[in-house]
Amino acid sequence: MSVTATVTAADATSSRGVGLELSGLHRSFGAARALDGFDLALAPGELVALLGPSGCGKTTALRIVAGFDRPDRGGVSLDGRDLTGLPASKRDMGMVFQSYSLFPHLTAGQNVSYGPRLRKVPARDRDKQASELLELVGMGGMQDRYPHQLSGGQQQRVALARALAVRPKVLLLDEPLSALDAKVRLQLRDEIRRIQQEFGITTLCVTHDQEEALSMADRVAVMKDGRLEQCAAPAELYDRPATAFVAQFVGTMNHLPGTIVGDGLVRVAGRELAVDGASPSEGSDVKVLIRPEGLDLEPLAGADGAGSADAAGTAGLPGEGQVVLATFLGATTRFTVRLGDGSEAKADLPSHRAGEFPVGSAVRLAPAPRPVLVAEG
Repeated sequence: MSVTATVTAADATSSRGVGLELSGLHRSFGAARALDGFDLALAPGELVALLGPSGCGKTTALRIVAGFDRPDRGGVSLDGRDLTGLPASKRDMGMVFQSYSLFPHLTAGQNVSYGPRLRKVPARDRDKQASELLELVGMGGMQDRYPHQLSGGQQQRVALARALAVRPKVLLLDEPLSALDAKVRLQLRDEIRRIQQEFGITTLCVTHDQEEALSMADRVAVMKDGRLEQCAAPAELYDRPATAFVAQFVGTMNHLPGTIVGDGLVRVAGRELAVDGASPSEGSDVKVLIRPEGLDLEPLAGADGAGSADAAGTAGLPGEGQVVLATFLGATTRFTVRLGDGSEAKADLPSHRAGEFPVGSAVRLAPAPRPVLVAEG
């Protein structure tokens, strides 16, 4: 990092992080309800990712924060100041779009300095700032290139520098990496996070990519039907989802048949586990939610590779089945097990154990002895 770039990072925002609050946002488009009482608060300098299925309202929420749309009810405040009625140009926010949205007739440097020019910043100062910001995002020496002379990743870096050039109090990212190939996406994801932390700028990011959200954000806000399901740090969201929807939406999840056998107890794959949260009444049939790393495998007694298919059968005991696929993932191998009822379960084991369970072998699922979520099944 150059000295000039470090100075730019320290000076490019008018304040190092401000609080952003979305309160009771409602927005409908005809009969379609995009937001239904959506609440979210961002701490100064925090990066929060909005994550959810298509149509959950995440883009609508971002557009309302940016000032491109207005809520039917509710409001947006920045550092305690109500912004709800202000136009986008008065909100001190920078935005990076999925499609880059660079001016094709302007060079990279001219694109970055466009906002400061509208704000009547002297040419010498804005050119210096544009050069420093392009250096910061890894585009040093490319200020004279036009967008058509840049790759997609380079254009998005210019778009990020342009958003920062207006000294925004909040940075808004609208699917900023979805148009890029996998390798560039990973590189730029890390760069955006590094720059966001260096600036200390409050950032709201919309993404449909779970890995992107979990790796970039301080907290991830999972949305469903225009409402907030859970907002938590990535590790908490993954390990302790607040609802069955969050558990199923974030990461890979097995849905195993189970039965409530007592107050807060469920029987699944021949074992009794504690239920995390409220449980249905005793005797209820449920779906037990267990992640692949929460399942171990045990060989069925007397089963070998040659006779394992018959041993597993199609009507084995709960949790018994046959390995039909082993996928090497590096440190772990994911085993797909076809159970007696025709459903499948996935178990992640250390790769050094892969030889214990060849494809075709008969196995029993062994859930880890820890609380599990259940859904009405």
